[in-house]
Amino acid sequence: MVASASDDAKVMLWQVPQGFSLFTDAEEPSDVAPIAKLTGHSRKVGQVLFNPAAENILASASGDLTIKFWDIGTGAAVHTVRHPDIVQSLTWNADGTLLATTSRDKKLRVWDVRQERPAHESPGHEGAKNSRAVWLGEHNRFATTGFSKMSDRQLALWEPGNPNPIGGFTVLDSISGVCMPFWGTLPLPSLLLGCR
Repeated sequence: MVASASDDAKVMLWQVPQGFSLFTDAEEPSDVAPIAKLTGHSRKVGQVLFNPAAENILASASGDLTIKFWDIGTGAAVHTVRHPDIVQSLTWNADGTLLATTSRDKKLRVWDVRQERPAHESPGHEGAKNSRAVWLGEHNRFATTGFSKMSDRQLALWEPGNPNPIGGFTVLDSISGVCMPFWGTLPLPSLLLGCR
């Protein structure tokens, strides 16, 4: 199953057919239609992310300043929280009970998804460009990438509830592209950065 965000305020769900490949001898790959359209946001949807522990639960963040939690089995939004500004990144903890967000207002928020307000909020990267976050698997920590006020790319490691990054902000370089953090576990647990 693949979820996609869209400028038309919809979230699409796609079931990838068994054995599907873009690499065929045909000039055009076979078309795959969405199996469901989730509607309820009023502006562009910029982020979607499946809950890693709860089956059929998907989070979506929109320019309408909401995060919706969907039951994709029924197609209904089961919970909605108001976000103070546009969400730039979402990341779930391993057991799916906490959701961390980065935002255009340069703040980090950790949400207990059963509540209407953040369980923790703190200043994040101070730069004007986008920041991203990834939870570090089973660890009670997440990493963020972003920019300093002087537009240096930064990496930071956070623990929920702590208003300051562990060890401060690490400057990576002065290139303008956004770095995307990824967490992998094979062969060893590793934080990976995709930078352009």
